[in-house]
Amino acid sequence: MAKPRKRLPADERRKQILKCAVEVFARSNYRAAKMADIAAAAGVSEALIYRFFPSKKAIFLEILEHISGRILVFWQQEVDKEEDAITAIRNMGTTYYDRMSSHPDELRVQFQAISEVGDPDIAARLRQDHTDYRKFIAKVIEKGVRQGTVRSDVDVRTVAFVFNGTGILMNMMKLLAFDREFSRKRAAALMDYLLEPLKPPG
Repeated sequence: MAKPRKRLPADERRKQILKCAVEVFARSNYRAAKMADIAAAAGVSEALIYRFFPSKKAIFLEILEHISGRILVFWQQEVDKEEDAITAIRNMGTTYYDRMSSHPDELRVQFQAISEVGDPDIAARLRQDHTDYRKFIAKVIEKGVRQGTVRSDVDVRTVAFVFNGTGILMNMMKLLAFDREFSRKRAAALMDYLLEPLKPPG
């Protein structure tokens, strides 16, 4: 006899479905995964999932939004506890490395999304996420300019693109299992290498 499914509050059930969906997408891919797969992983019926989400794409988009939102939250935590902008940016990079290392399924889902940019909704979600990343980075660099820890002639928008691209590079190195060559120590050294030219002379 099947064990009765534990009744969870709606908010917890929604989170559970999203968590299981990340696992399903990560071991397969967005196109191949089915709502039935997500339902099976969550231990619920497809009908119950449709009570929370109108479609598989709605689940995928919410996962992407959640991932990007969490990145901005822990970046803000680094900025809040470190007054010096240069050090804060360095810490943002190393904590990003730590997070992607400890959340490999989310990392795979993010990269899967890139292959789905033919879908305008997914493309719009990714564009918004990376716009938010660049704006956040730019804000910290501008803080450094005001502090005098970043050169006043720095092209802030270009630097923000560079650091956003560095995050993508870290993702790729992790996905391709360059763990020995691209360790946390290497990630920190990369951040130092990129930050050094931003500092005022002397």
